[in-house]
Amino acid sequence: MHHALPIPFYSKGALQEPIVIGIATTPEEKMEIYRLRYQIYAEEIFHPLVSIDHSKKIIYDELDKWGLLLYVKAGTELIGTLRINIGQLADFPSTLVQEFSLDRFQRFYKEKNNQNFGYVSKGMISPLYRGTPAHRLLAQKSYELYCKKKVQFSFGDCNFHLIPFHEHYGYRRFTRNWANTDYGLQIPFVLLVDDIEHLRAVGSPLLHKAIARGEVNRQVIDWFHSEFPEVASVINSHLVTEEGLWACLSHRLGCSPNNAIPVLYGLSEREAKKFLHLCGVIIQCHAGDPIVTCGDSGNELNILLSGKVQSSGKDHIVPGQHFGEIGLVDRTKHISNITAITDTEIVVLSCHYFQKLRRSCPEIANKVLHNLTTITQDKKENYNIIG
Repeated sequence: MHHALPIPFYSKGALQEPIVIGIATTPEEKMEIYRLRYQIYAEEIFHPLVSIDHSKKIIYDELDKWGLLLYVKAGTELIGTLRINIGQLADFPSTLVQEFSLDRFQRFYKEKNNQNFGYVSKGMISPLYRGTPAHRLLAQKSYELYCKKKVQFSFGDCNFHLIPFHEHYGYRRFTRNWANTDYGLQIPFVLLVDDIEHLRAVGSPLLHKAIARGEVNRQVIDWFHSEFPEVASVINSHLVTEEGLWACLSHRLGCSPNNAIPVLYGLSEREAKKFLHLCGVIIQCHAGDPIVTCGDSGNELNILLSGKVQSSGKDHIVPGQHFGEIGLVDRTKHISNITAITDTEIVVLSCHYFQKLRRSCPEIANKVLHNLTTITQDKKENYNIIG
């Protein structure tokens, strides 16, 4: 959902007003949502979206015409929104049909052509309320709507640093990444609405809603794994253990991650395992994928794990090294293009989860921050030598 919590931080104060969840129905309510989008995307993140209307200071696109615009308010203040489009295959733009392989999902229904799919997008929370229950309540409301409309599959996409966030809710990565002109390279994902076992395994905030329904469609789950066998190779950030992730990284790098990844230098093996498990996720990219685009926001630290990438700068990147700008502490702007030359795996360390680490394990975070300072300084010195 490009887009839920563009850069999630934590709330700076407790909610003082009761939270209200609803669906915008009046032109005034919808316009308020379009303005909130503008405040976050255009004024906070400076995303150059095609759908931005700077004269009216709103963000609106064609999917708003038939989408359900959910909102969450603290008292009378709009603090968050989420858009859901629920419709049949023919209702969705061809780009979304292609990127999410909706025609393949239609096969599940065989001769039935009137089945609904869901698509979630334009999710965001105001800065002061990130870390409150606001997004969880929006997601639970969307789940209720899926059940009401008999949606089996709901789709969305996001930037790399938000994958653990969505996987926690029960979404799964299932197909190739795709390049979006507005948001850069996106990870497509799907929610199997009836897969209670998976929701339980990842500790999803949607679990109690799913259990309350008392319905499990095992046929959907079995079909999905049969139709998309590549899902088995995806390392879900909420299912892999510390030891499992460490073993995977060691195998890919051919040595202990402590010896190959500069940001881990000086950390004990226990500290490195905890840091990587709490903040990291392994991403698979294909040859040709524009992993980083110049001018895009950076909310993560990307580390090459296997394969080859090419930078528009002078950098030669080897496994274990980071690439792109360092966005682990603060949002930044990328200043070069990084493209996958071969099929590639990368480790993405999320700014969102690093903020949690700084509170729960400050001693580990401080060592990482020291390493980031050293890496940045070394890079500056190398540029000065080259210059």
